[in-house]
Amino acid sequence: MPTSEAMQPLPGPLLPEDLLAEAVELLERLAAESSPSDEPQALRRMAALLAAELGARGLSVAIHDEPDEHGAALPVVVATSPAADGAKAGLPILLIGHFDTVLAAAPPRREGRRLFATGAIDMKGGIVAFLKALDLLARRGVRPPALRLVLVPDEEVGGAISRRAVAAAGAAATALWVLEPGEPRGDGETLVTGRRGMFHWRLVVCGQSAHSGLAFWQGRSALLAAAEWSARAAALSRPLDGPTVNVARMAAGDQGWVAAITRPDSEVGGGLASEAGFGSAHQLNVVPDRAVVEGEARFLRAEEGPQLARELAGLAAEIAARREVGIDFTHDGAIPPVDPASLPPVQADRAVALAARAGWELLREADRGGISFPNFLPEPGRVAVLDGLGPVGGGMHTREEYVEVESLARRIRLLADLLDAEAAPTDR
Repeated sequence: MPTSEAMQPLPGPLLPEDLLAEAVELLERLAAESSPSDEPQALRRMAALLAAELGARGLSVAIHDEPDEHGAALPVVVATSPAADGAKAGLPILLIGHFDTVLAAAPPRREGRRLFATGAIDMKGGIVAFLKALDLLARRGVRPPALRLVLVPDEEVGGAISRRAVAAAGAAATALWVLEPGEPRGDGETLVTGRRGMFHWRLVVCGQSAHSGLAFWQGRSALLAAAEWSARAAALSRPLDGPTVNVARMAAGDQGWVAAITRPDSEVGGGLASEAGFGSAHQLNVVPDRAVVEGEARFLRAEEGPQLARELAGLAAEIAARREVGIDFTHDGAIPPVDPASLPPVQADRAVALAARAGWELLREADRGGISFPNFLPEPGRVAVLDGLGPVGGGMHTREEYVEVESLARRIRLLADLLDAEAAPTDR
């Protein structure tokens, strides 16, 4: 494997030294194999590699094609433990991850206690942590509990396959464990126990154009109405764990200008708009009659989403009436949050205790802003969720993405201990 220097030894007996070395070598091998989201053949090669690794550890494995949002068939890897296949097996633990990456692979390199590699934490590191946890269980003579692992190929592009997989498999699971990375936090690392939901919104303002020199007071500025709404909408954001409203972009001016720069094929602020002559200086003497504003809202509690949508719509109606303009406020369907207060705490409590027993601190991260797999459960809050079980590092989605090897050791041990705790007494 390509290395720039030998990996330094880690303190403490988290893992047998040879098992950790195997884990680093396996991660190097998987990360060196390219699997960007937009390369179906590369994804197929990666799916086959992962299926072979899972099968070698005694799991039943299948690769089946699923259509993405454009109808293209992409491979999904599904693996089940022997305990999940019996006639008396209960609902399995669902583990979910993805094997697509944002970038094509670059040669891995080791520097001190870090491994720099494509997908090192997002999220081939989480997959390797699971595979080596199975190996650690085998060394203990413990059979894994009833579990179902689903690895999807399109998470990095907002995947329709990912959403369907969680919705379908999550309906028949006793818990959801997510192999996405945790975060470093002081001297410890996080376990994600809550994720925000979100919806996208759009505001369209229709005013009255007028010559700004001859008939300024007859005009009704769509831009000013949109700007007031945007400032007051953003002010609905609350610090700490409150909801947030992000005003992401605004186009305002006369109707022709706004139509040009909000076309799907337009380049905002130039390109087609400028070439069409819409950027000419004479427009500066016109009261703008059209504005379009777009953004998103995020929230941690289920009731906050509808409440926030009502407040934004009410704000639009109030400004429209006072400024004598037309305002149309719309939003798409909300992605529900994973509210930490609604989740059964037993498994998270167990994970924190197991980490402490192994000599490190695992902290609950109750407010992760990004959308991920648990948001797409049929009923978020119905089952226990352990999210962010993968190792920590940095540089996600860049050429400097790295995993902390000590964290990889911690997460292998944690996953093995969690699986061990779920195993039937007869399997120990």
